[in-house]
Order: sequence, then structure tokens, then C-alpha cells
Amino acid sequence: MRVIRNNYANALLLLLISALTVLNSGCDYMRKVIAKDKINQGAILYNQGRMKEAQEFFKEAKETDTTNPIAFLYYGATLVKDYKTLAGDERTKVANQALDVYKQALELAGNNCATRDNAISYISTIYDDLANVEENRNWLLKRADPNGPCPAKKEIQATTLYSIAVKYWTCSYDQTTRYQDKTAIARDPFHYRNMDYPDALPDKRKAEECVTKGLEYIEKALSVDNEYVDAMFYKGLLYRERQKMTKEEPKRKELNAMAQKIADEASALQKKKEAAAQQQATPQG
Repeated sequence: MRVIRNNYANALLLLLISALTVLNSGCDYMRKVIAKDKINQGAILYNQGRMKEAQEFFKEAKETDTTNPIAFLYYGATLVKDYKTLAGDERTKVANQALDVYKQALELAGNNCATRDNAISYISTIYDDLANVEENRNWLLKRADPNGPCPAKKEIQATTLYSIAVKYWTCSYDQTTRYQDKTAIARDPFHYRNMDYPDALPDKRKAEECVTKGLEYIEKALSVDNEYVDAMFYKGLLYRERQKMTKEEPKRKELNAMAQKIADEASALQKKKEAAAQQQATPQG
């Protein structure tokens, strides 16, 4: 009799566990449906420019279904809109909130490559807006990683590496421009900048480091796409930066020739591509 009772109790327990599992599964399903509906309603409002109302729907969606990365992406987008209208500490605070939201979206994305790319792109942009150069660069490189969970396509690799190189060029250009001679600029836009006295040496070292890193990333971009015209032009401009910081005339002439050669090759390639595109677009008789 005891055996029968035990078997009955075990069966009842299994039935209860099964019922609870079904109930929980049903609740999870309902939460996902409700969250999806809130995302859809928020998207409509977002497209109408009603940001605050959309933000509430997205916030509720991510709280209803904490496993849905799309809810986090949309909510993050509204926070980005918010901080771009702010200034000072409040701007930084909301930008950091957006960063946290996008990093949560990335964690939830798994192997969904579109969601991962969206999240990483926003994260790198937010760091750029916060003037955090190092983190911006780190996240750009994550996006361009050919060996990550979602290997980057060659176009994304090349454009990302190029954009990093351009930032390094800007870093050097900002320094050398401060030392330009306004009387010489019309005669020679790449004239020697006197940055060799003690007070200017830190600026020169910074500019030199930026040129070196810029050329490193430009070469990486060109190794992915050796016909990347914009990258070729900036390679020449980086050599121009070196020319500006060089005093010895023979070396200046050498750098001038290198930069001009690269610019000519880039121009020729650009014309070739434009002609090919025009020919392809012309109807064949």
C-alpha cells in the first residue's frame, strides 16, 4: 500500500512540475508577444518623430522581455537622440546610459550578426561623441575583426581601417597647422613647420606618432582593398605631414615626390573607375 501511495505521490509531483513548466512557458511566450507589440508601437512613434513616447514603449519592451536585443537597440537609439541635444555632465550621463544599453544588446545578440554590428557601430560612435579616442578605436576594430563571431566583410574591414587612419591624419594635421607660416602657405602649402625648438617638441612628437600610426592603418586598409582610392589619397596626405615636419631639403624633396606619385596614381585609378561606371551605365545599342 505504501508503494502505491509513493507512486501516486511521484506521479502527482511530475504532473505538477509539468503543469508549472507549461505555465511558465506560456508566460514567457506572452511576455515576448507583449514586448514585440510594444516595440512595433514604439517604432511607429519613432518614425513620426515622437521620441519621448517611443522611448517609453521601448523601455517597457526591454523590461517586459529582458532577452530581446532589439528592444535594447531601439531604446538605445532614443537615448542617443537625447544626449545629442544636451551639454556638459548631463550629456555625458545620458551617453553612458546609452553605452550600457547597447552593451546589453550586444550580450543578448549571440550570433545574430546584424544586431551585433548595429550595437558595435553605435558603441563606437558614442565613444567618439564622448571624445574617448582609444575606446572609439577599440570598438571600430571589433567591428572590422575578420576573425570574430561575425567575421567582417572586406568592405567593412577596409572602410573601418581607413577611418582610423583618417583620425590619425587629423591628429597630425591639427598639430602642424598650429605652426604654419601664413606668409609661406600660398607659396608652398607643405612648407617646413618649425617644431624643433624645446616648447614645440612635444607637439612634433605627437604629430610624428600620429603619422606613423596613420600609415600603419592605411596600409592595412590597402592590404584589404588595394584599389581603395580614398585610402590612397590619404596615404599621400600622411606623407605630406611628414614633409611639413622635415627641415632637410633633400628629404623634403623625396617626401614630396612620394606624395605626388601616390596622388597621381590615386587620381588615375579614380578616373578609370569613373569611366568604367559610366560605360556600365550607358545603354548598349
